[in-house]
Amino acid sequence: MGLSLLPIILIVVGAWLAGWGLKRRRALGGLPGGWRRVAGTVIDTGDGSARPPRIEYRTPDGRRLRIEGPPATPFSVGDEVAVLLDPADPTRARLDLTEREAARLVTLLIATGGIVLVIGAVAAVALL
Repeated sequence: MGLSLLPIILIVVGAWLAGWGLKRRRALGGLPGGWRRVAGTVIDTGDGSARPPRIEYRTPDGRRLRIEGPPATPFSVGDEVAVLLDPADPTRARLDLTEREAARLVTLLIATGGIVLVIGAVAAVALL
């Protein structure tokens, strides 16, 4: 009895993972409305866990602002990184690298969901 529920559970979990991933992919959708890419420079690499790296960037009006990077990212001081900047409020910024990593994670989630879904479907057919 327990073995016959396994395909159903796999199908439900796979469909949920793939569906959630597709929903997140639509939400990512590239640059937020009107945001611009500007160059940033790594000024501190952090300690790999508690203290994140810091990146400095210039706003269109010439101010120097800073943003924290993801912990445990292999940056070197002086590395140039792309920063996404809200032109309406230059203090709102995030790393382009973070956006790309989110897109990769969503792709992995969709693929995993699809694989689990297929395994569940094959198992259901095999048990018929």
